[in-house]
Amino acid sequence: MLWLGRIFSGLVAALLTLSAVQKLNPSPEALQGFQTFGYSAEVLLPIGVVELLCVLVYLVPRTSVLGAILITGYLGGATATHVRVSDAFIVPILLGVVAWAGLFLRDARIRDLLPLRR
Repeated sequence: MLWLGRIFSGLVAALLTLSAVQKLNPSPEALQGFQTFGYSAEVLLPIGVVELLCVLVYLVPRTSVLGAILITGYLGGATATHVRVSDAFIVPILLGVVAWAGLFLRDARIRDLLPLRR
């Protein structure tokens, strides 16, 4: 269970880190994609920094619950962005589910708080 949780958490961290790097150093194609969602180039740096900070907080065991909450909020904004432009929005939702599943599997405190069965 612990290793599966680490794999899930690592997958989420890797995908969000890749996304943050694309925002911190955007290619012309990425800029055009972000403009499709209605974001100007000026907001990409702050969004990328916030995304990266959420990942870092999530990866530190002592602050992982706060990190999962922050990632959930961030992905809620991503979902809203996709819905607003009538784009497929399942990926940010699934990423949030995998983030919490990873935390659930690797942290006994979460399993005690949210028991799936007694």
